[in-house]
Amino acid sequence: MFSVEGYCRKDLFNKESEYKFRLKQIDGKTFLKMTRNDFFKMGISGLLILHLEAEILRLHGYYKNENYYEPEELLLKFNSFELRNNNIPKENFFNKKDLFQQLITRKLLKVPSIYELKRFLLTPLPMRVFVPSFCLLNNQENSNIYSYVIPQEQCFREFGNIIPSSPISLPFINALTYPYNSNSPCQENNLICYNLIIDALIQGTLSCLQSQKSQWIYMARNFIQSKEDLLRPDWMCWINDHLIIHGIELPENVEWNVGIQNIIDKTHWKDIYYSNLPFKFVYISKGPILRWYVFDPLKYQIISISQDFDLDRILDRLRMIRTVINIYNVLDSIKRNWVQFKINKSTHPLYLTINRDGGTTIEFMGNLVKKSLSTQKMKENFNYDTIRKIYLETSHIKNLIHCIDLEGNLSYPILTKDGSCKIFLHPVGYYYYPKNELEVKSMIKTILQVLKEMHQVNWTHRDIYWGNILRQDNGDWLIIDLELGGPVNEILQFSLWNRWPEQAVIGKPYLACYDIYQVGTLMDELKGTDQYFNNYSKSFIQFKNLLLESAKDDNFTAEMALRHEWLSEVITCSHD
Repeated sequence: MFSVEGYCRKDLFNKESEYKFRLKQIDGKTFLKMTRNDFFKMGISGLLILHLEAEILRLHGYYKNENYYEPEELLLKFNSFELRNNNIPKENFFNKKDLFQQLITRKLLKVPSIYELKRFLLTPLPMRVFVPSFCLLNNQENSNIYSYVIPQEQCFREFGNIIPSSPISLPFINALTYPYNSNSPCQENNLICYNLIIDALIQGTLSCLQSQKSQWIYMARNFIQSKEDLLRPDWMCWINDHLIIHGIELPENVEWNVGIQNIIDKTHWKDIYYSNLPFKFVYISKGPILRWYVFDPLKYQIISISQDFDLDRILDRLRMIRTVINIYNVLDSIKRNWVQFKINKSTHPLYLTINRDGGTTIEFMGNLVKKSLSTQKMKENFNYDTIRKIYLETSHIKNLIHCIDLEGNLSYPILTKDGSCKIFLHPVGYYYYPKNELEVKSMIKTILQVLKEMHQVNWTHRDIYWGNILRQDNGDWLIIDLELGGPVNEILQFSLWNRWPEQAVIGKPYLACYDIYQVGTLMDELKGTDQYFNNYSKSFIQFKNLLLESAKDDNFTAEMALRHEWLSEVITCSHD
């Protein structure tokens, strides 16, 4: 833009602003000596002045000790003319959260690679953030902080009135005003804890950057109230139900390697949790020191991508906010390019509680699933003794969900003092719809084998439908949800009329053959659902009809069904 190349980023200016600089014959050296009054005399808008001042600070060497990196494709596409004409009334121009979110963030055209992240996170902010002057009273001697913030009282609109603070200012205000003591760092029994500072700097910044129209980032802190809470990270952040950031917070006297191993243990990188995401951000804090890493799924290791931030130092807090804003830019690029990270199979949110029906919650915790049944649900629908026995007495059956303890040993559901029930389940599966008749055969054969072994120990499943048929990572099928199960020939107290045969009514015994009937309904529901099932084999149709008639024959068993010719036929499928 200037006659001296490289002094200022061209993309901060529109053509009108560029013309003013050319008209005044301002070169790069002159630009570095300019003050706010010089810009006002030129008729430059107050908003652009903030950017120019931040640029002068950067070019004067405030970032000379940092690895400044901003590749051409990652530049902020700032156009002040468009911003001034986006139908926002002038009197409200500086009050809009979304406007400041646009000004302080960068729209990346592509997701940076793991090896670009360390340099990109050092990228200076495109503007300084204004904060009330009183926040700076105790930091007037620390001139470096003015490369991040500017006193609000020095920022004026075109007509001379002070620009009000924006939501983006809040994390900067917190960084400046939260108590600190560089000589005697805060401890757990002091007024302030470091996790409060971390929440203010990380969660507070990400919250302020989200658009009011679209809340796409979800964050949560893990509060330790029970043993299973120890399985989660201390802090978590999700986008599109995928865990994209997690933090581990340790006492100051613990080694970094402990935190690194903790991160690896709690990552559980599988495509059912992470799809095809290229990486995940993680941080480790030890007392006041915090360090950012990235998890590389290809090497299954974490890589340091930041300096050590001392949370007892104001300047490091501001640098931390800059890092978090740049992390937000990366998250936003991942969200906008999400289609390339999708996978064909279903995914589950890791460490995020799912409310299924108001009384049942599910949480995927890596190698196990925590299922919770509310007190009300237990009173109305379930009997704890029955649930306990069915899990214990079917724990030997392959491809059936099992109850385990937190160490991975076979166990039984836990009845809490308030009457609710916790069940830790293993193995973990995902929803998968069979693509061809060969896969249907594999699924049906597995279900029937499971039912055969359940019936042999006097238990019925009673809830065979598509939602309870999953697939495991090794390709095996998995049958889940035993809570509605009960003993063979038990007199029914309720009826699932839409799933069970008409013979299964309240006051009558539930027969083992009713489970087999439900397998037939699974096959029947395949009709017309997919192009691969337009032409069934004759034996498929015969077998399906046999199972649908099984409820009329009290003596029909899963073992008899397993001997049917369709299950032993060799089928060649050209479809995957």
